[in-house]
Amino acid sequence: MSGELLDEAMKAQLAVEWERFRKAFSQAGQIGELNLGEWRIVAERDRKGLPPAVSFVAVQRLLTLEKSGLRGQAFRGGEETKDPTMRQAGQAQAHEVRIQDADHSEVYAAMAYYAGRRLGLTEVQAAVLGDATAYLMTGWMQAHSDGSRADRVIMEFKKTAGAPPEGGFFWSNLHSLACRRGFQAMVELVRLMGTPAFR
Repeated sequence: MSGELLDEAMKAQLAVEWERFRKAFSQAGQIGELNLGEWRIVAERDRKGLPPAVSFVAVQRLLTLEKSGLRGQAFRGGEETKDPTMRQAGQAQAHEVRIQDADHSEVYAAMAYYAGRRLGLTEVQAAVLGDATAYLMTGWMQAHSDGSRADRVIMEFKKTAGAPPEGGFFWSNLHSLACRRGFQAMVELVRLMGTPAFR
């Protein structure tokens, strides 16, 4: 199956997500433009095959969440506080989608896989990067690679950029310099898979 399953709104949403990934991975290298012709897009979910698949259902759900107004929930409490810093954070991030669901995880695992391939990673290395990135961003793990390897890569991000804030990441967090360096550290560690340095 391919991109013919997706309508124009879904393709546009994937383009928005890819641009977010380009910025997040910018310290690791350039991943180029979105090319859905390279992707494995399927009608039904397939969470274990390689290359990672993106299902019609998951993309449809991303589009629904983007338009739903279910945004910035972790910071909404801050809008009612007397603390001006928390109030500003709540206002600044109220427009952002909270990325803690299985559909974002499925799509982000595939996106990180394709980004990794563009950065010169092997299929196995890119699968580890994809699963680790999806879990880090959403709290939902995919099963395209060995989970212990993904855990090691997640810890590398946390050592470099810090743990996700309570309530999970927003894209404004992920685009910070610290997080971009964290993604760079993840890519560099994954490149060492198969060597004594990756233990």
